[in-house]
Amino acid sequence: MKLTERPYFIPAAALGAVTLILAGGALIASLTSSPSQQAASDGSAATADIEAADTDDANLSPSTAPVITPLDSVADITSEPLEEVETDAAKLASASTTPAPTAAPFSFEQVINKAQALSEHEVQKSLPVPAAAAAFNYDQYRRVEFKREAAEWTPDEAVPFRVHYDPRGYLFNDDVKLNIIENGVAKPRPYSEAEFSFFDLPLSDQDKQAVGFAGFHVTTPLNSSGKWDDLVSFKGASFFRALSAGTVYGASARGMAISTASPTGEEFPAFREFWLVKPEPGARSMTVYALLNGQSTTGAFRFVITPGTATIIDVEAVFFPRRKLTEVGIAPITSMYYFSPHSINRGNRDYRVAVHDSEGLMIELHNGEWVWRPLANPSQLEISTFATEPPLGFGLIQRHRAFKDYDDLEASYELRPNVWIAPKGDWGAGNLTLVEIPTTNEYNDNIVVSWRPSTPWDAGKPVRMAYQMTWSLPQPVVAPVAKITATKVGISPSTKRPVFLIDFESDNDALLRDAIPEVSTSNGTIIAPVIRPNPDTGGMRLSFELDAKDASLSELRARLTKADRPVSETWLYRWRS
Repeated sequence: MKLTERPYFIPAAALGAVTLILAGGALIASLTSSPSQQAASDGSAATADIEAADTDDANLSPSTAPVITPLDSVADITSEPLEEVETDAAKLASASTTPAPTAAPFSFEQVINKAQALSEHEVQKSLPVPAAAAAFNYDQYRRVEFKREAAEWTPDEAVPFRVHYDPRGYLFNDDVKLNIIENGVAKPRPYSEAEFSFFDLPLSDQDKQAVGFAGFHVTTPLNSSGKWDDLVSFKGASFFRALSAGTVYGASARGMAISTASPTGEEFPAFREFWLVKPEPGARSMTVYALLNGQSTTGAFRFVITPGTATIIDVEAVFFPRRKLTEVGIAPITSMYYFSPHSINRGNRDYRVAVHDSEGLMIELHNGEWVWRPLANPSQLEISTFATEPPLGFGLIQRHRAFKDYDDLEASYELRPNVWIAPKGDWGAGNLTLVEIPTTNEYNDNIVVSWRPSTPWDAGKPVRMAYQMTWSLPQPVVAPVAKITATKVGISPSTKRPVFLIDFESDNDALLRDAIPEVSTSNGTIIAPVIRPNPDTGGMRLSFELDAKDASLSELRARLTKADRPVSETWLYRWRS
């Protein structure tokens, strides 16, 4: 398996979180933003009498959704039926000269309407995938090839996007419906086995006809003119990944998360239908609509995708819970962290310096504080929470960008994108939650960060959310304070205590001059904090030891200040014996 093509849709949470919780329990540490405190299935479209949802009505009544029958597309939904025509000759003659009503242009409200209608009924299972395709291994699945000449909009050279469709099989067994919107009209995009090359794979003709779509990916001239590069991929549950110029696939996003790292088991609602808007000639963005369907909720999404040096995805979503939801994750990002120099219990003999898609969680808090939390591959499930007010932004960041930082010719970890979330509107009270799951390899995503509302979502009551995503090689936001560029952890050879080294850098040399370190721990004692210039980086290095005494866990916090004001990011670290 190529490491750059790891099956990203398999989070470690799905594979082992429940077992880990039952075996070891979950540790929940609340880290506040205050500097003075401790750091903190598919049913388809509805029948003809469904009206567009009143999206501003917070008390949308469940009784307004009629009984539905499965259809292929929301394009099949019509407006209210016409009144019966009277039978007298004059009326009939008049009616014969009246133009037939035309379908309303496609709109996001139609997807919202469909999600609302589906939420009032039990989720329906996907059409079964042929057993032979479901039995594919990873290599066999990758051999199925969608023909390049069949890509959507290929003949139209003025459209700067192409859509390539992905087949079902291997781990991608849910049937996904696809529609193309052109001139405001949505039409189903049918599956055709003739558009795929199956080579000598063990599929009968009947199997090939029944494979169907699992998702799609979009290409555009992202890195150079005339060369079509991957831009975004939607495949597997509600997972999607995007690229910016110069990056390779790494971290993933999802439409939503439900009960991540919960003893009851995580739920994975899936995007079951998409509507792809044909861009105008020379368009800079592409719009995708999606219908989410799962055991506990439905949802309608609009994605506006703008590629570039930083690829921007503006997301709007409306959810319709089927039941009361108490463990919802909004704007979840999923990534992989295996090890790096800041892993104190590395416990492997890997020749590489570091292996991770993301190395830290970065947060911009409402109080002006910037937080940097190095990620960990813990020995047991860890859950951390940060702040109770929605941050101005948060994301999983890959700061080390040199080949020597990883020494892996195949995986190119130095090119994995940063993913940054900027909330729009009022997300309400809750917690930014980081889940870190033990992993023994680099093939499963074991990091999840999301916003968890503190108020449960009630069944039948719509919830609207919006945010902007930035996928980039450079850091997506620039803090006005010095950033943390390295964390290194080891054991002092003389005292046998844990020793920590933190490098701070800034383009403003005066910012770090005469800065004073502030270091604290929830348990134990900080020993000999020292700050000195780092001639290799031009920044400053803070070092200290931890005397944990009898504690098995300590929450560490450090930053640099001047006149009691922070001049650096706040460093957070969870140490375990």
